Formats: sequence, C-alpha cells, structure tokens
Amino acid sequence: MDLGFTPEEESFRQEVRTWLDGNLPAEWRHGAAGGYREEEDTEVQREWQRRLYEGGWLKLGWPQEAGGRGATPVMQAIYQEEMTTAGAPGILGRLGVTLLAPTLVALGSDWQKETYIEKILSGELIFCQGFSEPDAGSDLAGLRTRAERRDGKWVLSGQKTWSSGAHYSDKSFLLARTDPAAEPHRGIGFFLVDMKQPGVEVRRIKQMTGGGEFCEIFLSGAEVEERDLVGQSGDGWKIAMTVFGFERGGLAQAARFERAVAELAALARERGAGADPATRQRIAQAQIEAHVFRLIGLRNLTKAQHGHAPGPEASVTKLYWSEMDKRLQEAAVGVEGMYGALAPESSLAIEEGRWQYGWMWAQAETIYAGSSEIQRNIIAERVLGLPRGR
Repeated sequence: MDLGFTPEEESFRQEVRTWLDGNLPAEWRHGAAGGYREEEDTEVQREWQRRLYEGGWLKLGWPQEAGGRGATPVMQAIYQEEMTTAGAPGILGRLGVTLLAPTLVALGSDWQKETYIEKILSGELIFCQGFSEPDAGSDLAGLRTRAERRDGKWVLSGQKTWSSGAHYSDKSFLLARTDPAAEPHRGIGFFLVDMKQPGVEVRRIKQMTGGGEFCEIFLSGAEVEERDLVGQSGDGWKIAMTVFGFERGGLAQAARFERAVAELAALARERGAGADPATRQRIAQAQIEAHVFRLIGLRNLTKAQHGHAPGPEASVTKLYWSEMDKRLQEAAVGVEGMYGALAPESSLAIEEGRWQYGWMWAQAETIYAGSSEIQRNIIAERVLGLPRGR
C-alpha cells in the first residue's frame, strides 16, 4: 500500500487548492457535520457546478480523446479530498455528472453523446436517477416498472422511489422492464425520460430531518423516444452495473470525517466538555477511526491504481464508515447536553442544529446503499467464506 504521494501529485494538489482559493467564496463553504441542505441551496449548487465546468474539473478523469484530462485515480482522489477539505458545496446535477455522463461516454449513441453530455456537465440539464422501487431497493432486479413498445415509442408505467432531486430535475435515467418473461436480470431497459411531460408525477418524501430532497416518481403512460433508449432494450442491467462502477468515495469521505472529528473536538472545548473522561475517550476513538478509514481509502486507491476492480470487500468500507459516522454524531449531540435534543430548526440550537441534522442523516447512512445487516452478510459469505445464513 502506498502511503505517500509523488511530487507530481502534490503539485496537482496545490493546483486544486489555488483554484479553490480564487473560485470558492467563503460564504459557500460549510462544515463537515450536517452540511448543505439541498432544498435550501439549489442556486448555490447550480452556480458552483457552472464554475467547475468552466474550470474543466468535471471531466478530470475522462480520457483525453473524450475531452478530459485523463487524470489517474490518485489525482481524482486528491481532487475529491481537497474539495471536501475546503468545504465546497455539492453540485445540483451531481447524479448526471458523476454517473450518467461517463456512462454515456462509454455506452451511449453518438446522438446521445452530442445531445446530452455537455448540457449535463454545464447544468443546463439536470438528471435524477430512477432505479429503486417500493419492492426493489436492495434487490434491484425485482423492479416492476414496465416499458411497452407502442407506435414506435416506449410507454412507461410504474413507480420509483428515493429519487434524489426529482422535483427539480429536467430528465431521469431509469430502469424499466421491457420483457416480463425474461430472467430477472435480463429484459430490462435503460431509458432517458423527460420529467416535465404528462404521465410523470413527482411527490416529495418528507424525512425526519425535515428535508424533502427524496421523491417518489409515478409513471402512467410517460413516453420515451427510441433514441432515448441507451443500448438495446435488454441491456439495462449491464448499463446499471456500469453506472454503479462510477460511484466514488475514498479519500473525500476520509477528509470529511477528519474535519468532523476536528470540529467535534472544538465543540467539546467550547462547551467545556473536554475534561470529562468519557467524552475524551469518545473523541479519541473517533480520531482513531477516522485515521483508520483514511488508510482504508489509501489501500483501495492503491488497488485501483494497479488496475484491480473493487470486490466484495467494498462492503467492509461501507459498513465501517456508516457505523463510524453514527458513533461520531452521537458523541457530538452528547457534548451539546440538553441542547442536543433540540430540533435543527430551533432558534436555540447550537451551530444552527447542524450536529442534530448530521445525527439524523447518520441513521440513514446505515440503511441506504445496502444496510449494515446486508453488508455483514456479504462480508461473512463472500469475504470470509462462511456458510449462508438461514
């Protein structure tokens, strides 16, 4: 495992920092706990995406022949780490930029590439994702949304859920079953759907955080042109696996947790809780866990640099950081004492309630993208070789 960076990589890190100093306003920067609340900051995120696009950062890892910089996995990780360390906001079209655009570069038609890619990157077109369904979350192959050919078009019917940002999105990339008689992982299509047409209804889901960035999508006769089918009508599962391959984490997550621990220590000092032995132990443990997670990220980065694809051990990473963050956020609201029980919107909440907001998000982190229970089963069966549980 490589624990250091080359002079060229450190030079690139300085390039990112210099650009951030000149382009990221102080009022846009935020802390590691709680962070931006998506529904409150859409214009900031839209403008930030435009700046990143014009700066050439959104194609960083793309091959040069596709207009990118051809950055190595290490350079991409450095970029993500510096963005997180600086407290940069998210971008409004995150799913389109990080998942759909590179998928279209790899698998899209010439028309799809020419029509969508630059508009996705610039923020002119915002895409949401339509994969999960009420009965097809962890088991995505169980999806029931159907796509039928009628008069040269595809007509969609069904329901999607947990679609982030669907209420402000222009289009969606979603999966629908094109052949009900096929095996579960076959007969699925990957469609680019106009979200503003008749036959598409979006309902926001209010969460315990008070936010409503997740939505349900109801499809009743929504139409898709043949040219907006990516690949062939049965290629959806294969394309979805390509999409998942573009998901990122690594050093950006590690940087977030390191910042959060530092902010937790500062909170303890400000609240006069630093002398309490139990509190000191919890903060020290959080520091240890954050450092270990950074080493895990470096190990994964080394493997990627040598061309090794992620395997089932990725479940160890997901289980580790989600449970770690839950403990960290619990420590923070404990440091706040009675104020830790206040809702984030309370005028008396400390630091505008960002630790309470972070605590509520941490509960969800152990569920989404595969619950902790599922991750433990994967680790037991596919990493440790234990027999399947009953």
